[in-house]
Amino acid sequence: MDNNGQRLVLEVAQHLGENTVRTIAMDATEGLVRGTEAEDTGAPISVPVGPETLGRIINVIGEVIDEGKPIKAKKNYAIHRAAPEYVDQSTESEILVTGLR
Repeated sequence: MDNNGQRLVLEVAQHLGENTVRTIAMDATEGLVRGTEAEDTGAPISVPVGPETLGRIINVIGEVIDEGKPIKAKKNYAIHRAAPEYVDQSTESEILVTGLR
């Protein structure tokens, strides 16, 4: 939705009735008022995944916030999804390279 010229992503938390929902805002809500119309994207909030994201800082809606170049990932995953199976997870200790100093 547009919030005073800024894009604001909302996630539906509860359906209240005819064309009315309760939402959770993914950013600041200054100036937002009850009853404001929102657009249904028909898709879940998703973020880029893969080697392109290693060492990068992104927000909850997948936007780059580390002042780097846009991420051109081949895959995006929904922020709400099933956790990987335990057999697919590594139990080995390893150094996590973040790219931060």
